Parts: sequence; C-alpha cells; structure tokens
Amino acid sequence: MTVYYKNIILKTHPEVYEPKEDSFLLADSLEVGKGDSVLDMGTGTGIQAIMASRDASVVLAVDINPKAIESARENAETNKAGNIRFLESDFFENIKSTEKFDLIIFNPPYVPSDEKDLAAKAWAGGVNGREVIDRFIEKATSHLKKGGRIQMLVSSLNDLGELQRGLNCLGFVTEVTASKKLWFEEICVLTARKTGKNH
Repeated sequence: MTVYYKNIILKTHPEVYEPKEDSFLLADSLEVGKGDSVLDMGTGTGIQAIMASRDASVVLAVDINPKAIESARENAETNKAGNIRFLESDFFENIKSTEKFDLIIFNPPYVPSDEKDLAAKAWAGGVNGREVIDRFIEKATSHLKKGGRIQMLVSSLNDLGELQRGLNCLGFVTEVTASKKLWFEEICVLTARKTGKNH
C-alpha cells in the first residue's frame, strides 16, 4: 500500500506501523531548525525522518524492527532524502554515548497494552501506555545538546500531567504544541525544551 502525505510518497509494509492520524499530527508540528541534527526514534516508514530532513543537516533514523529500517530507507530514496542515516537499535543501545542532537522525535507505542511481539512493539505501550515513553525519556536526556528539544506524540490515556511534571523535574520546559480529538482519546504533540537546569 502507498500513503501520500503532503508531497511525500510512503510505501507501507505489513510488519511496519502504517502512518495514521498520530503520525500526521506529529509531522505537521515538527520544529526543525536549519542545520539541526535530528534523531527520529522508532522511525517506522520514515515519515518523520523524511520531513525533518528538509531542514536538518543530518537525521539519524532508528528502529528496533529491521523491516522498518528497510522500509524507511526505501522511502527516503524515493523521496530523495539523502541526509538520513539508518540504524537498527533498541532505543539508544547502538547509538554512541557521545552523539547528541538538537531535536529528538518520537512517535512512541502509547496504547495501554502489554502485548510483547515485534509487531505490537509499534503500538503497545505497556501499563498505562507509559512504559516505553518513560524508558525513552530516561535515556533521551543525555543525547540532547544544550537547549535541545524532544517532540513526541502522547495520548490523553497516558496521564499527560504526570508526564509533564516528570519532564519538568529533569529540567525541561514542556508545552502541548498540537492536539487532535479522536473518538476515544485526544492525541497531542508534547514539545519539551531542555533548559540545562535540573531540579
């Protein structure tokens, strides 16, 4: 199947998360500065990486699923996005500890579910849909440059207030920069900016 988003053409893969309203909301809201270095965590079909590549100097697209890496690479070639690197990794495991980014993008598995197979890893976020998000935040901080940002998709099912308080404690200023009501939840883009102060 092929998905069209703005002027991007994305071929989907049955074993890779297909771009939906959450992907489009995040892609619409990306704040990529000219020349930024960007990490797209859980790249899937590569939609965020390709969007970010338009302004970024370099994008690192990461996914635990080798099929996703293959799919994103093909889509980047189709869309002539030549400044994207691809890396198979479970979160930050295979990223050098010294590598830091201006922006980290993440459309996490946020659905409250404890399914564990590889396909479910694209959407099942564990208890309260927060297990994957919390694990990501714990590691992401050390891979941000001073003044760096995280933009991630979260759901009203994930206790947004508690998530923001946790990020504030880690020295981030947070704001919801976009949202969309769906039939059983509201999805939001949470933008967190690193202030350099830990509380």
